[in-house]
Amino acid sequence: MRFAHSWILYLTPLVVAAVGWLLWRSRRAGQSRRILFVGGPNRSWAAANTSAWALNLDLVLSLGVLTFALLALARPLWFRKSDQSSLQGIPYLIALDASRSMLAQDVRPSRWYAATNALDRFLASNRSDRVGLITFSGVGYLNAPLTFDTLALRMMMRYLDPNLLEDPGSSLTSALERGGRYFETNRINPRLILLVSDGEDLTSNPVETARRLARQYQIRVVTMGVGTPGGAKVPSNRGGAAKNSFGQEVVSRLNESNLQRLAAVTGGRYYRLGDKGEGLELFRKEILEPMTEAAAREDLKNYRELFPVPLALAVACLLGQVLLAADRAVRRRGPVAIATAPAPSP
Repeated sequence: MRFAHSWILYLTPLVVAAVGWLLWRSRRAGQSRRILFVGGPNRSWAAANTSAWALNLDLVLSLGVLTFALLALARPLWFRKSDQSSLQGIPYLIALDASRSMLAQDVRPSRWYAATNALDRFLASNRSDRVGLITFSGVGYLNAPLTFDTLALRMMMRYLDPNLLEDPGSSLTSALERGGRYFETNRINPRLILLVSDGEDLTSNPVETARRLARQYQIRVVTMGVGTPGGAKVPSNRGGAAKNSFGQEVVSRLNESNLQRLAAVTGGRYYRLGDKGEGLELFRKEILEPMTEAAAREDLKNYRELFPVPLALAVACLLGQVLLAADRAVRRRGPVAIATAPAPSP
């Protein structure tokens, strides 16, 4: 439950306490004036012929009317969870590593096809998220801005090929900076990036970049590791294995520590992709679903009005006052002598 006008809720105890104190002071002032008029507090014959308990109950009912009326004005709201409200979707960017190391075959048929096939199945089951796509090798490119058309994203990934990219290397930093600029320029919140990569970065320190972007743009990064710690040779576009400048064959390994630290400094989490894309399902369950429900709870359209309840209670207290009629509730007492004459002396 929440209140649309919570400031009224915070003021309610102060207002009720102030009004209660004023009513109590008014009653005490009336008693003081009566005592002053009749010449002392022991003139019981001058006391009002009303019931004390009825007056006290009338005071409680008056405060009840005020309390419930203020609660009704604060507009209590009850969250109505449904597929249409709580699962309304979260905007996020997928940063997909398209460097040559993703062609390594330590997972079948290769890291690239394992990742794109898993993402294809994941996006096919998407219901309402707005998803964008960034691909990167040495440079990050925004292939698609945030869109509900996940079918177009799936078609786009089918035509992407690391063999066709001309930018050498692998720069996680470029992907993160491209995503940060996109979120900031378009004033989109919340800011979430799903980084799908083997964790290798050949250009800079992505952890420090992620820390800076999280501080500057409030970006949260979730990393998805593709590959195995044992690694595999990186294939060359001319056949065989790629070789470095020393003539040695290049072996690419999953750098989990890099991905774990990168996610940790932004408040995100690290997952392994898994043979059947299990990591993406965990991402949906542990990251997207809590975020979508939290976003739905901020939208007043997903709430049901509850102000009739305190309003009905206020009316009930008011009717109770009318039926009680405290000013006409008479207490029983015996006859009181106004004055007693002194006994005659013998």
